[in-house]
Amino acid sequence: MTVKEQLQYFSNHGVSIAYIAKRMKVSAPTLTKWLNGQKGITHKNEELLYSTLKLMTQELASILE
Repeated sequence: MTVKEQLQYFSNHGVSIAYIAKRMKVSAPTLTKWLNGQKGITHKNEELLYSTLKLMTQELASILE
């Protein structure tokens, strides 16, 4: 699953783009425009997004244990 697909998955399951962007310390429109195909994303932000989503997944997994 690509990072973009992961972001879409989180969004489809109730996690707001704004919340993810806030955790990444980037603007929500940066992610929204990329997700909608209106703009590209920098390699740096894509790596940051991957790290953020991975951390969020780990946090959720620890809650469910």
